[in-house]
Amino acid sequence: MKKLVLVMTIALIGFSAFAQNTDVLVNHYVQVKNALVNSDGKLAAAAIVKLYEGIKSEAEFAQQPGLLKAAEKLRQAGNDIDKQRAAFNDVSALVWKLVKASDNLGQAVYYQYCPMKKSYWLSTEKDIKNPYYGSAMLTCGRVEDSKPASQN
Repeated sequence: MKKLVLVMTIALIGFSAFAQNTDVLVNHYVQVKNALVNSDGKLAAAAIVKLYEGIKSEAEFAQQPGLLKAAEKLRQAGNDIDKQRAAFNDVSALVWKLVKASDNLGQAVYYQYCPMKKSYWLSTEKDIKNPYYGSAMLTCGRVEDSKPASQN
């Protein structure tokens, strides 16, 4: 029992340290999303590198290995907008897990869904701006869930 309490305490301390930086990772993520909305593969590639480096530089947290792997796949897409969009859903799902678990958000985050692509993304705006199709289907999608800003 003492070992379990110790393990849980260590896990919570590690998670709390990460939760303080959730906003930074969300902001990097939103830069990627916005570049994809604008169909700008070059800008997306630069934002993807920032996101990847942000994840990599964090202290260890539970989702880090999976998120690094998904972000690496996204990074390997280079400037190719189609490959970037294809890899974006995996990163989105893992970042959403972090957001949902965070108790320290500086802004509301919306979990949005594209029924045509059967894929999700996050936004700090309630309005739909679809990163999977850009201007071709800019407003296709719906808000599936949301997490309000923390009341600190």
